[in-house]
Amino acid sequence: MDLVEVERVLAGTLPHTVLDDDAKRYAARHYRGRPKRLGVLLGVSDKTITAWREASG
Repeated sequence: MDLVEVERVLAGTLPHTVLDDDAKRYAARHYRGRPKRLGVLLGVSDKTITAWREASG
């Protein structure tokens, strides 16, 4: 996983399509922010962000 790509997606300078599911899950777990905003940036729903966060403990 390329953390620079994750950071660029979260900064809005790279489209979410470059990230695989593992990278999106990593971003959801490790980057704090509103689930709705992260969902938009990662191309998933806010419910998905919340579920990934809850699953990681």
